[in-house]
Amino acid sequence: MIKKALPLLLISLILLPLYGAADADPKVELTYPNETQPGKLVNIDIKLTNTTSEMLWDLKGLIDPNDIPADIKNYIKIIDGEKKFLEDSDHSINVQDQVSIRLSIEITANAEAGTYEIPLKIRGEIGNCRQGCKPYLLVKDIEFKVIKEFPSLKIELSSYPGEVFQGQNLKVPFKITNYGEGYGNNIKITVPENSKYTSSFDIDSIGFMNSKEERTINLNILTKGDTPSGDYKTDIIVEYFDAYGNKKATTQSISFSVKDSAVVKNAENYYTQANTYFEKKNYSKALEFYEKAKDSYQEVGLTDKASEIDSKIVLVKAAIEESKSNISPTTYIIFGILLSAVTMELGVLFGTLLRKPKSSSKQSSIPKTEY
Repeated sequence: MIKKALPLLLISLILLPLYGAADADPKVELTYPNETQPGKLVNIDIKLTNTTSEMLWDLKGLIDPNDIPADIKNYIKIIDGEKKFLEDSDHSINVQDQVSIRLSIEITANAEAGTYEIPLKIRGEIGNCRQGCKPYLLVKDIEFKVIKEFPSLKIELSSYPGEVFQGQNLKVPFKITNYGEGYGNNIKITVPENSKYTSSFDIDSIGFMNSKEERTINLNILTKGDTPSGDYKTDIIVEYFDAYGNKKATTQSISFSVKDSAVVKNAENYYTQANTYFEKKNYSKALEFYEKAKDSYQEVGLTDKASEIDSKIVLVKAAIEESKSNISPTTYIIFGILLSAVTMELGVLFGTLLRKPKSSSKQSSIPKTEY
């Protein structure tokens, strides 16, 4: 992808005769990371040992933006690209002396992956005396790789029931694993809305996931008592960002069936019977079946239906109270006659029980036999 800057090499060859030549170049050791990532700062430590037989003067390290190849120029930001090896008044580096500086660049967030090569110039003057020194130039290459490590999040389902009755809760456990080399950030978990049932997660967002990290989460699907029976399909959606601000997403489909609930059917039957009894003014029976219907609807989570029956129960109880206070005169007469008859019967019974039997006053007429 990246080629060595030929123009710089040609310029160096043309200018080389104009610079002083040493019997040997000084020893230069460069220390920097061989691999980096977009958005990272790269520090370049330069240690120079004067292994020549002459003194070096006003020596400095330089990363010239004009020397950076065009195909990577937009991906390199120079933070500290020029620095003198010595800041004292003498500015000289004696034979066998060691000096160090640090330069730094930044790899932009949008940098492409590949091998980057940047020229480093070390220039100054060389000579054993200040008056007789000549310009000196040494060019080194800084070469490193830019690696883009992307996260790769996957959803893996665990076993879960494939069927659920109306009004019941279906728990779907699943695992999110980052199989990529980079980290995932701002991870959001969603499921499409559905008017026939409600869905929720133990957690709906994960701030950060490193490479090879995994998280176990539960999706809870709550069907309603009136959810139509049949087959359903939905998706778990995981959205996240990589280290470079790119948004990514992955999905996993879930299928399940909703079966008819006997509880709901019983509730509907109870409700129908209660209405029939109410119309026939059999309020005690109507109350009994309204309460059964309410309990059944509450069991499957149909709170609206249960609230509707509450209003019916209030009406039935009011009708029962009203029927107690509206007893007709005929009822009172009949009740009085029955009470009188019962009283008379009780009086006769008590009289019979309290009557004493009469004692016999006649003696036997059989003559006694004398001997």
